[in-house]
Amino acid sequence: MDVLESSTCERDWAIVDTLYFDSTRHRFVRGDIEINGRRIARLLPPRTSQCACSMPGDTAACLPGLIEADATLGHQDWSRYSQHLAAHGVTTAGVFCSSLADCAACYGANSLRRIFYVELAEDGGGATGIEAGVRMLEAVCATNTFRQKCCEFIPAVVPGEVGSAETIVGAARVAERLGKRLCVRLSSTADDARLFKESRYFTEVGLLSYLSLLSQVTIFNLSQLSRRDVAMVNESSANLVCSPGAVSEWLRDEHFARLSMKDRALAFSIDRDTPVHGSQYRSVALLSSALTHQSGDSTMLGDFMVDALTSSAARALGIADIGRIEAGMKADLCLFDRPKSLTEHGGSWDFIELVTYSEPRDVLIGGVAMRRKDIAACELEEACASTQLCTTLSTSGYLRPRHTERLSGAGSAQEFTASEFRT
Repeated sequence: MDVLESSTCERDWAIVDTLYFDSTRHRFVRGDIEINGRRIARLLPPRTSQCACSMPGDTAACLPGLIEADATLGHQDWSRYSQHLAAHGVTTAGVFCSSLADCAACYGANSLRRIFYVELAEDGGGATGIEAGVRMLEAVCATNTFRQKCCEFIPAVVPGEVGSAETIVGAARVAERLGKRLCVRLSSTADDARLFKESRYFTEVGLLSYLSLLSQVTIFNLSQLSRRDVAMVNESSANLVCSPGAVSEWLRDEHFARLSMKDRALAFSIDRDTPVHGSQYRSVALLSSALTHQSGDSTMLGDFMVDALTSSAARALGIADIGRIEAGMKADLCLFDRPKSLTEHGGSWDFIELVTYSEPRDVLIGGVAMRRKDIAACELEEACASTQLCTTLSTSGYLRPRHTERLSGAGSAQEFTASEFRT
């Protein structure tokens, strides 16, 4: 009997003799993964688990789920969208929400782990909306129902949409009170960035620095950073969330070569079609190369990319228990059919190639399977819908491309070779 299909192994079970990715050493290790409830209980040498319920892992490669730090908001069917992401190895998705109604639009029983960046704003020109936001966030964060549904709420602010520095300071106090980082979404266009500076006499990063808040925040969208902004970020310990598709080659060459990654966490926000179009992962590699000053085939570059999609992404958002396969972590796992070329001690480039060229056969969110047959059915439904998608601008300001045909993850990747990723 398939353990993932069985109702008799709800608490303690194990994946036996699998190759799992060790995020600390950045290599694949053979062993047993014991799962208790929603968390990884223990990592053991291969075939030593004593759990009564187990599933064989000798033909599988087990990866921590990818973290999509800034997913598109506004899909008519979030459940279907989340299944699509899960089919490409994403287990956690974060979205900016201006209200609980926005959060509800992304709420579903059979869905990914969701991180809601709840925007705190003024009410009637004052900061009373902040206090209302505090009460709302404190209430939902204390609700077991939301925790059981794999939801997390993080206070956020969009400087371009608030009228006073008092609101930003108030939002930072809310985050501190809740023990969370404050998420800040910067302008996504040159016109918006220019308008902000003309009306406030600061850039958005400059205002955060002036308010002594930079080191307390996670910044989303780096596309409009000036040289001075980069210098201020370097002087802080701000965490960053960056979408490779939103960064021009000019910006990458001019400014990111000066952006220091020391003592900060970075998350890559990958487009929903990144795993479908292998060239998108190439853009991740190019940006990683610029940020780390490493050549295209270096081991450090591969490690950086994997971390920015998993463990570093979790740290950037201030979440300590996702993004790695370790005892005590939430059991957000992706099981892939193990290619013959993947062996013990394989590294980060093997990880990248696996998520680019293949799809997981099983996806676990908090130890509970999003069944593979459901994911496949979702993709069939989406085949027709994907032919009608138009270019849209997400709440993050990222352009979504128009699709005229459905491409499978494995099929569309055949034109790319492993060597092309490393050049």
